[in-house]
Amino acid sequence: MNSKDILNNEIIKHIFSIIKGITSIRLLQVSYWFHNPGPAAFMARGVLIPLLLFALIIFTGIGLILYNKFKIGRYPPKNRIFKDCGIGLIIIGISGEVFTLMRSQGINFLGVRFFLLVNLLLALGFAAYYLRLYLKRLPSEILKYEAAALKKKYLSKSRS
Repeated sequence: MNSKDILNNEIIKHIFSIIKGITSIRLLQVSYWFHNPGPAAFMARGVLIPLLLFALIIFTGIGLILYNKFKIGRYPPKNRIFKDCGIGLIIIGISGEVFTLMRSQGINFLGVRFFLLVNLLLALGFAAYYLRLYLKRLPSEILKYEAAALKKKYLSKSRS
């Protein structure tokens, strides 16, 4: 294999297209993710966008809890999923707000972009996990719950 064959390989071409598509090489540098430039104003782009994003995560968690409380009511299979997901999103959102505020104040270690990124990925993973539970496991749990409720309803009357 000569050098022309290596450069004509489809995998290499794909890797080169990905590298060309990166808008800023700064995103690949470690210092970009682990450097805190110091105190910043709340209206700065590096502070305002994460604050709004984590506030949206908090409001999504609150919305799930309110939906669970008022729309679903007392239905244990759905209550477990919506309540746990809502509480988790609120906790992740509040911790993201705290890390963003630490970044705005210039705190060196806890104010780096890496913690914001990890917190955002954690929120996305958390929501994806509970969405998977809702779509895959909930139907079987509903069947089990309904069967147990019917057994309780009719078997308790026949024994009395």
